[in-house]
Amino acid sequence: MVRAKVDTQRDERAKRESQIVIDAERAAREAKTARLRELRLAAQSSQEPDPTMPKPTRRRAPSKG
Repeated sequence: MVRAKVDTQRDERAKRESQIVIDAERAAREAKTARLRELRLAAQSSQEPDPTMPKPTRRRAPSKG
């Protein structure tokens, strides 16, 4: 049985190139996630009431009597 020749340099080059692409995609994904997290946190903090402000009290409906 004859083994096929394996071009190890080509294999290593392909692995390096694919790793570069994978790393770039990961960095872009993490940057997007961080950006979206910041936007979400900013939106949540603007919707929350200010803890220093007193809560409004409910007025009772006038009694029908």
